[in-house]
Amino acid sequence: MVERLLTRPYASKGGWLCLLLPTALITSYLHTQTASPACPPTDAVHRLLIAVAIGMCLRTLFFVLCSHLKTGPLIERASNLLPGIATGLWLTLLLDITWPLALIAGLLLIRLYQHVYISVLRGLPQTFTFGEAAILVQGLVLFLLNASFRLCSNPKPATDFGQLNAIMQSALVSLVCACVLLALLPFLRRPLPFYLLMLLLLAAVTCAPVTQPLPLIALLQFMFKEQIRLFIIAFYLLLVGLTCATVSWQLGNTTQASTRMRKIFHLLIVLVFVPGLIYQCALLYIATGIALAVFVVLELLRLLQMPPFADTLAQAFDSFKDVKDAGQLALTPFCLLIGCALPIWLTPCPCAAQDSPPLLLLSGVLSVGVGDTAASVLGSKYGRNKWANSSRSLEGTVAFVLSVLLSVWLLQLGGVLVMSQAKWFATLFAALNTALVEASTDQVDNLVLPLVFYIIVGLA
Repeated sequence: MVERLLTRPYASKGGWLCLLLPTALITSYLHTQTASPACPPTDAVHRLLIAVAIGMCLRTLFFVLCSHLKTGPLIERASNLLPGIATGLWLTLLLDITWPLALIAGLLLIRLYQHVYISVLRGLPQTFTFGEAAILVQGLVLFLLNASFRLCSNPKPATDFGQLNAIMQSALVSLVCACVLLALLPFLRRPLPFYLLMLLLLAAVTCAPVTQPLPLIALLQFMFKEQIRLFIIAFYLLLVGLTCATVSWQLGNTTQASTRMRKIFHLLIVLVFVPGLIYQCALLYIATGIALAVFVVLELLRLLQMPPFADTLAQAFDSFKDVKDAGQLALTPFCLLIGCALPIWLTPCPCAAQDSPPLLLLSGVLSVGVGDTAASVLGSKYGRNKWANSSRSLEGTVAFVLSVLLSVWLLQLGGVLVMSQAKWFATLFAALNTALVEASTDQVDNLVLPLVFYIIVGLA
């Protein structure tokens, strides 16, 4: 089975990446236990997600190990069963669940993960390494599990953030269902059925009875509740216009977009996340979900060659694609958004802080938006001393660390971050280690670096 799977060329398997999401969830859980103010009761669901994440990690490690070694049928069957049994054991230990029920749940969940994981690698050849696919599929399974519990077991939320969370989860679950239908039913990939499906999806998202009032009305009420919120929305729309203008300008050129040109999107995403975290965390939260949904729909239009947008989207992809966009999927833009948003998605109560956002939530922005951008731009221009077996330079790594520390200092100076001596040490340690990972890894930086930074800052 493994031999038929084509991973991203010129990259290692990246099996170690499967450890990142479970470790980040554990970090998030430990941080939540000491956070102030305390979160609403999310303990049981969080522990459930940790148990399942560890099981999926174990299954991926077995899968990568079997890809390197010649194994017989007995070993393969054991590698299929042991992660599910281990997940059942974790569910029994971490939750008040009987052993038979936990075992059945563990086996089914790990089987689901294995099926989706292999389907993604097989359906999108040369797009992911084993590790990159593991992070994304782990995230998908955990999201569906979390959304199922939130939407089915809880009463309709009353707070703004609770309503936005329910709307976003309902919308993304509906989008996942639409993608599954497109994969299973070929006739939906024709223009008319496709656009009808998208209209049905839009109706389901805006009218699903997950909030009181309905999602469309709840969103409009939220948007117009505060004047500063309208200013932030106008600012976001301006950034969208600048993004479209940048893409349009690049399409007018015959040359491929340079690394510095691509890093403009990193700066734009910094401008999205920093004001959002400071002034309108709940708005930023729902905006990340909307942006992810828009990315998925645009990618569906391109991959399925839907008129009249497919040609323009294909030109944009060809112009801006990175060396890591070797497969069919526009991997780096997706991972840029996901990487910056992961700290917010992983934290159970990201908008609970009354005064300033915790450093943890800025992990994606600091590592990818600031550090990786500085390392790439300054390293490509001034880098003379290369790391062994790498195209990255020592000067770029230094730029990564200094730019992160400078950004944190400026945020502290502006009263955005409250930094203690321990937090400064954690930031320095996280910046150094994340910079070294950036210099040495051949995996997608946008996906890996935020998780590494998040884990180190959270555990410190």
